[in-house]
Amino acid sequence: MCMRKLLGALGVLMVAIALFACGSDDGSNDDDGGGDGDSDTDTDSDTDSDTDSDSDTDSDSDSDTDSDNDADSDTDADSDTDSDTDADTDGNTDDGLRDFAFELPLFDPASAWNQKADNAAVLAGSDAQVLATYRVLRGDTTHLHPAFAQTDWPFPYMNYDEYSMPIFRMGTAETSVLICDYEGELGWLNDKFDMIDDGGPVDVPVPMVPVRPAGPQHTDADGHVILYNPATRETYEYWQASTQRNGECQSLGGGLEGEAILEAGYIDFHDVDGPGTNPPGYYSARATGVPLLAGLLLPEDVVSGTIKHALAFAIPCPRNLAPDPYEPLDSDVIYPAAITEGDFYSTNPDAIASGQRLRLKQTIVNDSGAVVNETSLAPITQMVLTALREYGAYLVDNSGGFILYAEDIHTAPLRISDEETNALIGADSGSVIPDDRTKWQLVIEKLIEELETIPFAYGPWSSGQDPATATVTTANFELVDNATDPG
Repeated sequence: MCMRKLLGALGVLMVAIALFACGSDDGSNDDDGGGDGDSDTDTDSDTDSDTDSDSDTDSDSDSDTDSDNDADSDTDADSDTDSDTDADTDGNTDDGLRDFAFELPLFDPASAWNQKADNAAVLAGSDAQVLATYRVLRGDTTHLHPAFAQTDWPFPYMNYDEYSMPIFRMGTAETSVLICDYEGELGWLNDKFDMIDDGGPVDVPVPMVPVRPAGPQHTDADGHVILYNPATRETYEYWQASTQRNGECQSLGGGLEGEAILEAGYIDFHDVDGPGTNPPGYYSARATGVPLLAGLLLPEDVVSGTIKHALAFAIPCPRNLAPDPYEPLDSDVIYPAAITEGDFYSTNPDAIASGQRLRLKQTIVNDSGAVVNETSLAPITQMVLTALREYGAYLVDNSGGFILYAEDIHTAPLRISDEETNALIGADSGSVIPDDRTKWQLVIEKLIEELETIPFAYGPWSSGQDPATATVTTANFELVDNATDPG
């Protein structure tokens, strides 16, 4: 399928995002991701902590025995039971979480993700951009295309379960995968792949372990997957990865565990020691061409005690002022973004552009306008707020809210003691850690609870007010100078 169609599919996902304020619990929902749609993020605390997998071990009893004539005519479901030479480890631990650790930092030290923002100058237009964004987060659709309210929730949310980023060990064998999204549309990849026809197939590494694409268990999911090779520090990243299907291009959607990735709406690959972006004009598993791993909060960050990189964020409708939104203006694609959204966008000159950098102010207020006493916040929240001041965050996607990203709870291994976990969330040292949630889940849920007391900006607001008339009394965030492209 052509790139335009791909982006259209991404946009459709975004519409499905369920916001906390709209009845979802997450407050977010975006496409979050990759064109994705992630937003609905599922604040629910996910007691599904990982019951995830396949509510559908059934529905496709054919679950793809591969009699369908797809390119990998033979091994649809086998993944890597065969030739993986990493036989010394199975890729997961007993609890199903990944069995390897990332060596930090990720990406080139000179990349945008590792550049500090604490001394960056505030942009002259920052106040106008903050006001325009605040109004959209309150529900203003004046400049949005298409013009529907994606949210009325002006608080941050961190995706950590549905619409997030699960990470699995990459195997050494390869398989052929069709480029086909959850709507059954054939796609096209960027020029890193030597594709001949729409839909491929393309040869990609197999996962070393069973894979569960990010949920929800539906074709409205983003179905993100990251495969990582610790030896080569290379990732293969997927949008709308299918592990179960009723036949070729008949995916059952995200959130379903399977032995292999059978097809995907989009695939890209990155060197984790590289620039943390794509060449100009190249898409990725995200709508802006940046890696899924870039700006992602990982357990390794938390264990280190300091987040030493910028974060990734998404909001409804990045700026796109071009007459043809699929041929964006250079001013609407700012490094580290390589491209921007062409289906869900804003024509407001004050909207934030893909790749712009946001920074948290030194003094912040709550939803009543009172100054936040940050010493009362949990250490995990203080850690994230510090990162937002020191490194900032880059706009990487369209979403249904103000979204940040953490590794999916189904793969994230926060291997610390109960006492350390309680310390991170500000609980009493003897508090019992529940059995139905992972430690990563507990930590991120506490973070979300406290982030949702810190609005994007504060201003007087009345129920039923036209969001286009919203005003800002105090902004918690500001737009600062763009990152330096090391070339």
